[in-house]
Amino acid sequence: MNQSARTSRYLPGLDGLRAIAILGIVLYHMFPGAVRGGYLGVTMFFVLSGYLLARTAAANDADGRWRTVGFYQKRIRRIYPALLWVIALTLLALLLWLPEGLVGIREELESILFGYQNWWQIVQNQDYFSRITSTSPFTHMWSLAVELQYYLVWPLLFGLWRLEQKDGSRNGAVGVLVTLALVSAGVMAYLYYLTGDASRSYYGTDARVHALLLGSAVGLIPAERLRCSKGLGCTLFALCAAGYLALAILLDGASAAAYYGLIALTAVLSVVLAVLCTQEDLPFGRVLDWLPLKWLGQRSYEIYLTMYPVLYLMERLRPIEDALWRHLAEGGIILALAVIIHALSVPKAWLAPAGDPGWKWFKRPAAIVAAMAFSMGLLITLGAPVEAGDLDALEELLEANRAQIEATLPPKATETPTPTQEATPVPTLNTADVTMVGDSVMLGALNALQDALPGCTVDAKVSRQLWDAYAVLDSLESSGVLGSTVVLALGTNGPFSVEDGQGIIDRLGTSRKIYWVTAFGTSLSWQEQSNDSIRALAARNRNVTIIDWSALAVDHTDWLYSDGIHLQAEGQQGYAAMIRDALGVTPPPPAEDSSNPIVIWDAEQGITLSDP
Repeated sequence: MNQSARTSRYLPGLDGLRAIAILGIVLYHMFPGAVRGGYLGVTMFFVLSGYLLARTAAANDADGRWRTVGFYQKRIRRIYPALLWVIALTLLALLLWLPEGLVGIREELESILFGYQNWWQIVQNQDYFSRITSTSPFTHMWSLAVELQYYLVWPLLFGLWRLEQKDGSRNGAVGVLVTLALVSAGVMAYLYYLTGDASRSYYGTDARVHALLLGSAVGLIPAERLRCSKGLGCTLFALCAAGYLALAILLDGASAAAYYGLIALTAVLSVVLAVLCTQEDLPFGRVLDWLPLKWLGQRSYEIYLTMYPVLYLMERLRPIEDALWRHLAEGGIILALAVIIHALSVPKAWLAPAGDPGWKWFKRPAAIVAAMAFSMGLLITLGAPVEAGDLDALEELLEANRAQIEATLPPKATETPTPTQEATPVPTLNTADVTMVGDSVMLGALNALQDALPGCTVDAKVSRQLWDAYAVLDSLESSGVLGSTVVLALGTNGPFSVEDGQGIIDRLGTSRKIYWVTAFGTSLSWQEQSNDSIRALAARNRNVTIIDWSALAVDHTDWLYSDGIHLQAEGQQGYAAMIRDALGVTPPPPAEDSSNPIVIWDAEQGITLSDP
């Protein structure tokens, strides 16, 4: 079988794999606690994209039809029409229903259109797995940027393979691609090791391109060299499918294991599944070509584009309060928009058989309407406010509270000092044994907490996740300041399972009294998942008591900044009073009459601070 015949025909099963990938991604964003690894569908998309890119390029080259300019033209025609529709419709929706979402959006739109949105998010330090104040309806566009950047260099990589074919040599170019893929996977692990920050490893092209490279490398290998027996093929498919599904359900994107090899393993599993689907004597391609899956896979790009804007708007506007019905409505809207945008972007596929020029009567009006819609979106963007309004004030508050901690630090020592009586004066009896560990909501309320609970130990940090608490608690205990009463405010930045929460409870031990503050956000999609876990922990452990911030905040949304999560001045007072009352602490005398010291613990510095 020659190269052209091998690569030019339709490849069975790949649309079905795309459908599985996009279903995982959508379910992950709707139910992040239940489908914890659904984001791995992006890795499968990368693999399939690289695989098809290589197969198509090899077929065109064999037929003498490969042209670099033609390659770029086809990529632009496939990517940008649907992208421009989604951008225009999203901007219009924001203008009509959520104008605050337009704040500061110009730079992000530029990053999307010019293909560097992933690096823009890295600079903004937007963590995909703790999207709170920095979220936008275009957060998911980072993956499109990675593909666009790969398309820029693909002609160079493919040119290396073409030179090799002319010289009659083999495997050199494929070996280069595999080597680059291994280097990229290593970069992902190394970046995570250096920073402990998932966002750099998750968004960076250098860390994510391994999936595209691996798919391309395998796509350049002749199909006959990849064939295997039916028995071996069935065994491999079963193992790889089971492994992929297990990771898609269980692998949390904020876990270290994801970056130390499991995301790269997902790429390997995906490329094996793709190869087995395209082997004619195996049944998997025909099974995955089941019409509903095939239809869904052919529209997976449009579904991916529309998914996040729809979820973003529905979660903030909350036209339907019941979560299940809201998610069903979201799914219906996503699918309807994807079908319409696919028809407008690829009208030939919808209106007439392939090769029939009759569809062209529709293509020109569709292009005109798309240009008008995008022009309208451009006007909306030009009129959008650049300043972030009250969110600027929120950022200043959080930074000021952080600076307040840092300003009281004693000179740094080469080793973590043991707290002394001077560094840690004995606080009042009622609050000396109270330790609070939380995220940016607690950090924003720092001053109010100091007034309400003099002498307490506070460790609060922006974007803190549940699993970050282990290191914090270890530092607190090793320095002798982990009190007998612990208040936890974790769950705002992402959902967690009851098992994960139980690990924190077990770490603290049964001798401590634990209070857990529920999460709240007017558009926090995982709020109920976090709070259900908190309630289950309280029911399971006799030493755990719930402080129900969500029940109080829902009636006081005027206490919140426009992000619907963080606390303005009145909300800070209410939050602190709620915790104080739950602990049964008598309100302190007025601040001017109080000389009690405040103890703040910074786990990163490992030093106890005193602020009399």
